[in-house]
Amino acid sequence: MSVSQLDSSPRDMTSRVTMLVSAAQEAVRGAGAVPVDAVGSTDLAEALQRVGELESAATALRLRLSSEAEARQVAEDPDLGGAATGTDAWLAGLLGSTRASQASGLRLGRLLGSTYAATREAFAAGRLRVDQVRVIVDAAEAAPDRATPEQLAAAEELLVGKATGASTRSGRPMNAKRLRQAARRMFDPIDRTLADEHELKMLTREKAGADAETFLSLHENGDGTWSGKFRIPELHGNLLETVLAHLTSPRRLGLKRAADGTTSSTIDPSAPQSQSYLETRGQGFCELIEHLPTTGLSPSQATVLVTLDLDALLTGIGAARLDSGVRITAGEARRMACEAGLVPAVLGGASEPLDLGRERRLHSATQRRALSLSHETCAASGCERPFAWCEIHHHQLSWGRGGATDLDNGLPLCGFHHRKAHDPAWDLRQHSSGEWRFHRRR
Repeated sequence: MSVSQLDSSPRDMTSRVTMLVSAAQEAVRGAGAVPVDAVGSTDLAEALQRVGELESAATALRLRLSSEAEARQVAEDPDLGGAATGTDAWLAGLLGSTRASQASGLRLGRLLGSTYAATREAFAAGRLRVDQVRVIVDAAEAAPDRATPEQLAAAEELLVGKATGASTRSGRPMNAKRLRQAARRMFDPIDRTLADEHELKMLTREKAGADAETFLSLHENGDGTWSGKFRIPELHGNLLETVLAHLTSPRRLGLKRAADGTTSSTIDPSAPQSQSYLETRGQGFCELIEHLPTTGLSPSQATVLVTLDLDALLTGIGAARLDSGVRITAGEARRMACEAGLVPAVLGGASEPLDLGRERRLHSATQRRALSLSHETCAASGCERPFAWCEIHHHQLSWGRGGATDLDNGLPLCGFHHRKAHDPAWDLRQHSSGEWRFHRRR
């Protein structure tokens, strides 16, 4: 009997699902038998994209089937469940997985089936990846109690659009990491006050979870080295990453002396040519340790770049943003401000001068902080080198031709793209989407 000959009876519908899944398995096996070295580059890219969509659609179907099995209490059927102590345990045995992962999948399947239609439909169509789906659902589940179903549905659709690229300026989808940042402000276009409440709730919940998971393990190897592993909150991970990025940036290691005239005492300037990336990072970590404060109660050297009104910082409503890009609660910013440098990114109070005109050739540290508000990475489209690695390029008019050293004429570029920007063979232009792209000159 063919699939098209099946009617809508329960038995035939079950056979239809099984036959369709079997047909999909055969199609994938057939594609896998094709020698990949015979596939053209264009077809290779399209095939990879379609396989990703197929994986998502298959995962969405598996979660739906798992939720149905839970609703029917299949695990309690002696002929099917056996000695399983729950649906999650039964699924783990059936699929060769773990109970914890199946319990997480069951929760996600229940929420998708009962509440989040836009996410469910995009997931089933293969337009969302499962890690994106988890971000959207977890953010929506943390919505303030006063959020109406209509507001929640609208915010969910906005996040789905960002995850698929339908509502991003560049037209490119956001990965789960970037989507998690956007999800904290998912109510922004709908209600700013509601967005503030939601962000505070998510940041507070994440911090509590991170604090509970924080640990550090160190032990001596007995051969002159130490080993260890750790897990730290997002705030402290970003602070550590920012410092290490500065210490090990290719541009810094390629110079004999730093811009301030000091010489690195730990990292050999020739290290990038002879050492791996991880070895270089390890030496950067050693340099960081060697420069720690020597007195027990020395203040922290962290800098907090505040991107909200000072009144909001004092009242605790709102969020602060470090120059590494991570957002923290206003309460945490107040705590750090007691021992760290506090740099307001808004007017009011004692603000630092940002535009230095032609008094200086290089952009100041203050200008770099200001540019980090809009650029977390190199400004070149598709480049993910961190902002700490970047040099500020006079993109409108070069300094040598009279260009000013100010914010309007500054663009962060990594060493590779900065050299490319000064190559006469290339032209750097900003597109209507806001992206900066290189075009070969004719």
